[in-house]
Amino acid sequence: MTTDRETLRLENLFGAMSLALVDKMEKAFADETGLGPSAIAAIVQIGTEPGLTIETLRRMIALSHSATVRLVDQLVASDLVLRAGGVEGDKRARSLQLTESGRVLFDRSLAARRAVIGRAFKALKPEEADQLGRLVEKLLPALVDLGDDQDVVCRVCDQGVCDQDRCPITFMT
Repeated sequence: MTTDRETLRLENLFGAMSLALVDKMEKAFADETGLGPSAIAAIVQIGTEPGLTIETLRRMIALSHSATVRLVDQLVASDLVLRAGGVEGDKRARSLQLTESGRVLFDRSLAARRAVIGRAFKALKPEEADQLGRLVEKLLPALVDLGDDQDVVCRVCDQGVCDQDRCPITFMT
């Protein structure tokens, strides 16, 4: 049984580890792509779900509408994103897709993310990684609020390796 002090220490370590992971990922994204966290989140989301509208993207990356429009304008000007034809039912809502350069950046971003997380996981034995997986599946839903927060948490996830049948975020609803 842990004491209150031991629990507080563990919570402190968990917070420090969480920040270290985010900091290392953001640095890896910047080193690999030259882009900031919001741009990377937009690239990952558009690459994962081609055809997103600006409004849907805005909710997923937790920016205001105007900030998302400016970000998409920058990504279009950098030849990373295309605005495609209007979405059915609303010709003003243009769908977003990655260009070939954007697709390369998408792949490089996910590889950079995997490298950072892989570095941390190298410290674990296979059975420890399995145990951590079970614990994370219990902890993650406690940190996520229903609604848009569910998408925001997964904004730079590698959906290609995510087992949607076991996603602790999806099963919150």
